[in-house]
Amino acid sequence: MPRRSTPFQAIVYLVREHYAGPGVTVTESKLLPDPIVGEREVDIVVEAEADGDPVVISLEVNQKGRPASVEWVEQQIGKHSRLPTNKLVLVSRAGFSRRALTKVASEAGKVEAIQPEIATVDGEPVVKRLFADSISPNPTRCGVYVQGDDGKRVEVVCEPETSIHDAHGALLGPLAFLVQEAAALESVGRWMIAEAHDHPEREDLNVFQLGLAVGGLGYHLKREDTGALHRIVALEIWGDLTYRQDEVALTLSRLGDRVYAAGEASLVGRPVVWVGTTLPGATETKLSWRTTDVAPPSSQGEPIEPQKKWFPGLLQLTVPEHPKSVNE
Repeated sequence: MPRRSTPFQAIVYLVREHYAGPGVTVTESKLLPDPIVGEREVDIVVEAEADGDPVVISLEVNQKGRPASVEWVEQQIGKHSRLPTNKLVLVSRAGFSRRALTKVASEAGKVEAIQPEIATVDGEPVVKRLFADSISPNPTRCGVYVQGDDGKRVEVVCEPETSIHDAHGALLGPLAFLVQEAAALESVGRWMIAEAHDHPEREDLNVFQLGLAVGGLGYHLKREDTGALHRIVALEIWGDLTYRQDEVALTLSRLGDRVYAAGEASLVGRPVVWVGTTLPGATETKLSWRTTDVAPPSSQGEPIEPQKKWFPGLLQLTVPEHPKSVNE
């Protein structure tokens, strides 16, 4: 399995991903074929095509606080001599020793050595600051509304274990799972954060109320006595809410010819790195973050089973039904 990503490796990965053009893929901790040992893990792999031929740029990252040694450089060059690497880029957070740079220069352009260079003004680093909002909703109660025989909306009292069915009567899962997945939707989370951020008393927010129109998703309740199916048209969800705002300091730097701003911070108690880039000619800045306390996804090796979605139809939803999502 791939090892955990270091903060600096995550930054390098995000910078390369931001600058990747059309048809270019950037993968962290990828396994490349080695004719002797089978496979070798590479920190970051950039893949593209040139005149129909595959091009592989491999990056190896040194996180240590001292300059990379000639031994480390030789080790990486030897490793990639058997891999399908067209160009090897060595990235060292603390730079390279003189002998290491001499070794790189002897590779006739096949190997590049780069290190981050911090931008300064009057001898001081250029630092940009932003505030990252995050929420943690915890649903505790749900109201279910179905379409009655007369076509009107009717509220139905349900328990968490109440079964949800599709239009043909097939069992999909319990109501509790439907509520949890609905509250955890990325689109709902973004909307909730925006609502919380603009709230005049956002520091004291601790509960939420969420309305979702789900009539077009084909979810139904089944009457036990008759077996009749009734389409669910809306959900009203209440629960506890934790809102926090973390300050993130981003230091402007350059990695080769790529300019970026990056910083490390905590988000909902987890360590993350942030990277922002503004490409030449662009009017907007792209900002990304990723955690560094879990292994990055690997494109090869043992597949990681994604968590099952009991109600994938929820992904069709975009915003809550009514304007109130958070309350004091």
